Amino acid sequence: MTLFEDMILGHYKNKRQAMSNPSVWPQINILYTKIKHNVLELKQWYNYQGEDNPYRHYHLHCEYLDEYSVITKAINQTTLEAGCNLAWGYYGGWWFGQVHEECILRDTRVISNIQFNREVYRSLDTGYNIETGKFSWGKLPEEGMFEFERLNNARTLNYTLTNNVRN
Repeated sequence: MTLFEDMILGHYKNKRQAMSNPSVWPQINILYTKIKHNVLELKQWYNYQGEDNPYRHYHLHCEYLDEYSVITKAINQTTLEAGCNLAWGYYGGWWFGQVHEECILRDTRVISNIQFNREVYRSLDTGYNIETGKFSWGKLPEEGMFEFERLNNARTLNYTLTNNVRN
């Protein structure tokens, strides 16, 4: 397992943040699992809608440039279209990710910033209309990042564990 996988695989929830101000911060779950060599699955869902109804579901193909640099190439599992590619770098115990090159989805330019260590996962996704430049969706940078805490649950997150248990 790579350092990137070791640190990102898991189930995260922003319950503490959501409970502090529910009108501003919806309660969201994030789940990263390994489904095969160099491929991770990402699911994100609103707590009230449940895991079977994710608003984001991607397979992330990981291209390791070196131990501390990764490019993830996203494939939307609902539409089978390409999503935003992210460039990741490791520094001071944290992974930092942002959109690699430009990402346009439909009529929106996507800006994403993500950071995580083994316990905390922070993200800020913002969409801007490509014609007007105006905010379309997500959170504005001045609103701050979503902050998730890793849950200590017993979910199987690594496909090798799943495959070994079955055999």
